[in-house]
Amino acid sequence: MTGDVHTSEQGDVGGHGKDDHRNLGESPEELGASGTLPEVASPLNAGKWLRGRSGVSGAALAVVRHAVWIVLFTLPAVALWWHVWTGHPSSTLTCPCGDPAQEVWFMAWPAWAISHLANVFFSGAVNVPHGANLLSNTSGTLVSVVLSPVTWLWGPVTSTNVALTLAPGLSAWGCWVAIRSFVTWKPAAVPAALVFGYSAAIVSSLLFGHVSLSVWVVPPLLLSTLYEIVIRQARTPRRDGVTFAALVVVQFLISPEVLVMCALLAGFGLLGTLAFGWRSVPAQAPYAVRALGIGIGLAAVLLAYPAWFGLSGPQSVSGVLFSLAPLSGVFISGYLSPGPYRGFASAYIRFGGYYGRNGPPSNYLGWGVAACTAVSAYFGRRRPLVWLLVFLTLVAMVLSLGAYLLGGSLVLTHAWLPWRTLGKLPVLREILPDQMAPLATLFLSFVIALGLDAFHLRMQSSGARHAARGNTSSWAATIVVGLAALVPVFITYDIPFTVQGTAVPVWMSRDAPLLPSQTVLLTVPFAMTGSDGPMLWQAVDDMHFRLAGAGLKTPNASGGPVGNGLPGSARRILADLTVAGSAQPTGTAAQLATVRHAIRMWHVDRIVIDGRSRDPVYASGFFTAALGVAPAYSNGAWVWSVPSGGPSAPPATGFSLARCRAASPRSVSGSMHRPLAMADCVLRTASGGDAA
Repeated sequence: MTGDVHTSEQGDVGGHGKDDHRNLGESPEELGASGTLPEVASPLNAGKWLRGRSGVSGAALAVVRHAVWIVLFTLPAVALWWHVWTGHPSSTLTCPCGDPAQEVWFMAWPAWAISHLANVFFSGAVNVPHGANLLSNTSGTLVSVVLSPVTWLWGPVTSTNVALTLAPGLSAWGCWVAIRSFVTWKPAAVPAALVFGYSAAIVSSLLFGHVSLSVWVVPPLLLSTLYEIVIRQARTPRRDGVTFAALVVVQFLISPEVLVMCALLAGFGLLGTLAFGWRSVPAQAPYAVRALGIGIGLAAVLLAYPAWFGLSGPQSVSGVLFSLAPLSGVFISGYLSPGPYRGFASAYIRFGGYYGRNGPPSNYLGWGVAACTAVSAYFGRRRPLVWLLVFLTLVAMVLSLGAYLLGGSLVLTHAWLPWRTLGKLPVLREILPDQMAPLATLFLSFVIALGLDAFHLRMQSSGARHAARGNTSSWAATIVVGLAALVPVFITYDIPFTVQGTAVPVWMSRDAPLLPSQTVLLTVPFAMTGSDGPMLWQAVDDMHFRLAGAGLKTPNASGGPVGNGLPGSARRILADLTVAGSAQPTGTAAQLATVRHAIRMWHVDRIVIDGRSRDPVYASGFFTAALGVAPAYSNGAWVWSVPSGGPSAPPATGFSLARCRAASPRSVSGSMHRPLAMADCVLRTASGGDAA
């Protein structure tokens, strides 16, 4: 950036006195050799970074340059996903279950919706007949839309793997772009960007396939844009406002949850800015108010429909979306202790969908990052921005602890934390506080870069004849900081990630595609939260059939998440047939009547027991009793065809599922001997026969 920005006709940066540098902006000691500020980076002026280039050729070269950087930042992710890309990316995931299976469905639906001119925010393919609101779920709609060509060509499993591989690299790239606007020593942005993009908070989300919580490319750019609007003010309010609006819209379409967290931290940042530079407020407020007014107004117009749809649209979910939200804060010790990271995955991690090793806690920073941050804060101590970032880091850390202090002494467990109050507010009560951890790492990465930049400027201050020696020292410091910050974290990761094949059960792969289009299936395992296999099968089959049930957040009668349903409900009965944890349904008259009613109301055409569930043989007996007829057994699955209007035969009564299960043969070497024995026993004993 040329000197006209610093020495505008009104004075210093933003047209204010140079004392403002000490209040809100850049310390004079941190300016470049020419006394100017580094140019602000944004998606709108990337082409200007190639000096001496202009027009189409310059813009094209800028695109190529950034594409190269994205590739370089993504290389560590290739190592993480090595087993995927050296194997079969179209049929490999961390697990064909739990959250990874759900994410494949999230990737598949927008591609299907676009090709069929349907609503990308709503799906009628699941939770028949009501459907599901994707904006009430962590769907990552924009990522799925952008990768739709990959989904059309190679399937949703491949596009999911592409998204998860690119996520940390794109996050690092966004951080790199943003940091470059704050430093004169541009190499400082590289290790800082890697610290953020490959932080434990982001890598932990990769394990479970959480695309929307892994793509953090926008928050660093929001930070730099807000800094430009509130403090630097080197462009025009209109341009900054439009840039801000574009970033807000993009982040909303990736993850409204992350956008809310960014807005919350922006509020604290504004308070910190007022505290650090209150004397500059009267002079800088008009620019900031106008730019933010344009940005917020434009974003509000563009997001009016999707925001309404997510909050109040069809099948929207309200209230506390996650039952563990009050206890979802991070352990305070996790910031410096990696815990049993080499141990095999805990039950909680396996339930989420990863079967490798534990890895570090999501908020793990490591002693290397802590030490580099401390040294960087020392070198950059004369720059007010450093202390603002330190303040925001502490705020993010405290918020990430949640409502209760976990991992501390019993005396401190009940100590008041801000989230105990904030977590009760509308919208914020839907946020899991542990997901604030990436923001803490983001602020620390900026501090590290600013510290390296301050060190470089100190090395350069001795004069031009020592410039070469200063550059050598700066390069050495950059490399040392990068290694010190990254290595202690990387060694705690399960590299490469443990993966599994996504082989679809035989009946689902061979027979389901032959069904009439839009056939409604009720499956065991039942599609619900924690049991997402049927949604993976549906996604791989290009939404050929529809599902009763869904592993998504859908509303109950009061608008809150229905979960596994109330005791005695059809959802709870089917959940108990799917997963262990409570007694299996015994086939009482009330249970059979409840399930028959649900089959009728859900417009079920086929009932299929296929794949892994709690006890498929037992389930075959239960449905035989409910429908009053035996199933067909084909390609390893029990299948019933349901007449239009619901079951027509009366339910079977007077049997004992436990006795029939005891008398039915077990599977031997993966094959079933007399797979219909359970159904035959139910029907026989219901007629007064003997189960023996």
